Amino acid sequence: MTCKTHPDAPHGFVRVASHSEDRYVCECEFWEEPKMNELVQRLKLQAGINDNPDQEGLDLFAELIIRECAGFADEHNDFSEGVTLGVGRALKEHFGVEEK
Repeated sequence: MTCKTHPDAPHGFVRVASHSEDRYVCECEFWEEPKMNELVQRLKLQAGINDNPDQEGLDLFAELIIRECAGFADEHNDFSEGVTLGVGRALKEHFGVEEK
């Protein structure tokens, strides 16, 4: 089993599982990527959005969603004759989100 590559995936030795499986078992094998609602909640917290959001918070929230989509697209780019399609970069440009 190969480790999960998601940046939030935990990695570490799970002793009991490793002994019973007779192989190295990483924590990431039991971890699942955040679902849409969890991800949206995390981005809302990051943008400082509460029950009464201001325009600046909403703008940041939208930017964080675009960055999340662009990052996902960049990780899953297709290669056609050695040329990267760059969907993530195109998404950011389309929505006017600048590189940081």
